[in-house]
This record gives sequence, structure tokens and C-alpha cells, in this order.
Amino acid sequence: MNLLDRYIVKEHIAPFFMSISMIMLIFILNLLFRMLRRIVGQGLPLNVIGEFFFLNLAWILTLAIPMAVLMACLIAYGRMASDMEIVALKASGVGVVRLMRPMIIVGLLIGGATFYFMDQILPDFNYRNKLLTISIRRKKPNIAIKEGIFTRELSKQTILVREINEETGILYSVKIFDDGNPEQPATVVADSGMLTYIDTLGMYQFRLYSGSIHQMKPSEPESYETLDFTESIFRINSPEQNLHLRERGYRGDRELDLEGLSRRIEELRGRPNADQLTKQINRYRVEYHKKYSIPAATLIFVLIGAPLGIKLRKGGAGTSVVLSISFFLVYWIFLIGGEDIGDRGWIHPGLAMWAPNILLGLFGIFLIHMETRSHSTLRMPWQKKGTVEVVASDNWHLSSEEIEKLAEAELAKQQEPTPSEETGDEPVDESREDSQ
Repeated sequence: MNLLDRYIVKEHIAPFFMSISMIMLIFILNLLFRMLRRIVGQGLPLNVIGEFFFLNLAWILTLAIPMAVLMACLIAYGRMASDMEIVALKASGVGVVRLMRPMIIVGLLIGGATFYFMDQILPDFNYRNKLLTISIRRKKPNIAIKEGIFTRELSKQTILVREINEETGILYSVKIFDDGNPEQPATVVADSGMLTYIDTLGMYQFRLYSGSIHQMKPSEPESYETLDFTESIFRINSPEQNLHLRERGYRGDRELDLEGLSRRIEELRGRPNADQLTKQINRYRVEYHKKYSIPAATLIFVLIGAPLGIKLRKGGAGTSVVLSISFFLVYWIFLIGGEDIGDRGWIHPGLAMWAPNILLGLFGIFLIHMETRSHSTLRMPWQKKGTVEVVASDNWHLSSEEIEKLAEAELAKQQEPTPSEETGDEPVDESREDSQ
């Protein structure tokens, strides 16, 4: 790595760490505000709360790295362009691709580190986070319920609660829609109640007060039944809730590495009812390709950020942040949408995960091509304070006769005598006359 490469990489170090710190802080604050009432306000020990947020840092870091790379490229190359360093380097014969070469190498290295992190570290963090969440819900069942929102956190139960008393844990205006028996679904309505978890039974227990039970067979509407009660106990079986944190157990698609995903896919394909497990197989295949596509996004964002940064001679870090967020939102929308349609099997899972990289990669190549052909400056709409209209014309050049006439007129003007030469007098020094 020569002096120029070291200089370009050095210019990206501070923006990268500044960007990744800012992005992670935003995600952490968002997680804190969402979980403040459900986690912090439940009287849990500080070490449990700290472990919960620490385990969530893994997926936050996975999202922050590609976005930080894009923002660092925009800020660093934009600063070099605004200080005319890019112009000086181009005048010295350094092309756009040569300017991007060190960051392309760095993008590959960061992508490789991200791939290792997603394959070897992130699954364990996700698994431990799931076990911790199950343990918290076991100790504080109300965490799984949100006020005024239909919640389906419990198996085959949909719960709607109007209000939750955080201090006493009492639920008000409780509605439970039980579809455990499809032939005779039931609806339970109660004025209040409490939800607890029984360790010895591995079940949730609802103790409801002043309510009624409504049952009806869909095939026999005349069989509608109601049963009023003053106090009643309902128990909901929940075998997936562990009594204690376990080191071993069933892992979902986001809790497996590439080897585990491959084994799970082959296992599901080998079952006799594999045709009925297509959606589940697709979900594992989507996660398999995601472990490659997200690390590859770091290189894609270098291809976008570098030429855009070179064009952004004005605007500063604010414009870079706006562009970074815009491109990352586009990427994330395509990724989430691709994950959903890939799970449903509408398109191939691999294409669903790689489509954002392909589209943005082609756009990055287009930007590089345009930058190698032109040296225009990209201005945002709010930066266009004034424009100068240039009218194109085919008659801007002068003919040879006109050039000769202009040259003769200029020569004649230079040969004209000055007033002192015409009279033959010497020039008078006015300052001397005034002094006398």
C-alpha cells in the first residue's frame, strides 16, 4: 500500500467509527424506548436488563456496519473533493477507479469480517437472546402483552387488554380468543385478571374476575352458549417456555450458522411431507443467502459512496447523512420485502436476497462510469440558490477575416501617438508645480 492508499484509508477511519457509533446509538435508543415500559419498568434486575441490551447489540452491529461504510465514503471523498484534492489528483493522472481502489480492498476486508460475525457469532447471540426473553416472560408474563393491541405471544391464544397496572400486574378489560379447538372456538371476556407462570406445570395461568365465556360451533350457529363467572382460572399450555436458561435446545433459522442451516434444509427435504414444509424450507434458504448478501453490501456501498462523495463538493456531512439514510432505507426495504416473498416462495430465495445488491451495484457502476466521463458537481435541490442560463449557439466562433480586422485594429491602436508626442512637449510633473 503506497502513500496515496494510506492517505485515503486514513481519511475514512474517523468518519467510519463516528458513523457506526452514531448509528448504533440511534438503534439502541429506539430499542430502549420500545422496551422501556416492557423491560425496564417490570422490576427486573439491572444485570438482566444489561444482558438483554448487550445481546441485542449483535444484530444492531450487523446493520450498522454497511451503513457506516457508505456514510464514511460520502464524508471522506466529499471532504477531499471540497478541498480540491480530487481535482489535484486527477490533474496528476489519478483516475476515479484508482482513487477507489484502497476502499474497495477495505470494503472486502470489512465484508469478510462481517460474514464471519454473522455466521459464527450472531447466531449464538440470537439464541441466547431468545432464551433470556423466554426467561423474562416466564418471570414477568405481562411483558408479552401490550395495551390496546391484539397479542398472540401465547400458543393458540389471541389476547386484548385495555390497561395494565404496572405496579400490581392487574389486567383490565381482558378478552381472550381461544382457537385451540377449531371446531368450537371460544371467547372469554372479563373485567380484570392476572397472568402468571407456573414453573412446575410449564403453563401460563389466567385468573379472571367478573366475566363470561362464549362458545359456538361454526357449523351450528344455533349452538351458541354463554357461561358467566365471578372468578375463574384458565391455564394455557406453553411447552416452549423453558424453566431455566439452557445451553442446548432447538434453534430457529436466525440462530443457526451456515452448516446448521444446510443440515436443517436437507433434513426437511428428506421428510415424507416435504411438500407441506415448502415455506419452512424457504425460510431457512432465505437466511442462508442473507448471510452472504449483507456482508457483500459493504462493497456495494463503496461503489455507491465513492463516486457520490467525489461529486459532492458542497453540502458537508449533513448531505452525506441524508444520502446514506436514503440509500440504506432503499436497501433495507428491498431486503425485507425480498425476505417476505422469498419465504412465500414467489421467487427464488437466493434472488430475493441478492436483488438489492444487484440493483444498487448496477447503480454504483453507472455512477463510476459517469464520473469517469464527466467532472460535474452534484448539488442537492436545497443547494441550488442561483443558476446561470447558458444559451447555446453555433455562431460563437469568428471567421478568419474578422480575426484579421480585429488584429489590424489592435495594432493601429497600439501605434497611435500619445498627446505629449503630438505637441513635442515634455510631460509636466504636477506634483512639483504644486509644491512650488
